[in-house]
Amino acid sequence: MSTGSHIVISTATDLLRIRTSQLLYIQSDGNYSSLFLTGGEMRVVTFQLGQLEKILAAQLPDSDNNFVRIGRSLIINLNYV
Repeated sequence: MSTGSHIVISTATDLLRIRTSQLLYIQSDGNYSSLFLTGGEMRVVTFQLGQLEKILAAQLPDSDNNFVRIGRSLIINLNYV
C-alpha cells in the first residue's frame, strides 16, 4: 500500500481524511462504526459497515485496497495481520 492513500468520509459535522496506512480496522455496532487508527486513536462515524466497505472500494484503487470484511461487524487492514 502506498503511504499517500487516503479515504475521505463526510459526516454531519466533520470531513474526515484518513491515511489508509494508519487505519487498523473498522468495527461496526448497528448504525455506528468505530475506526481504529494507529497511535490508539478511535473515531466513531454514523455509517453501517456496508456503507464504509463501499467507500473503501470506491475511493481506493484495487492495488491499494488491502481491506477485507470479516463477518458482519469487522473490516481489517491486511497490512496489520
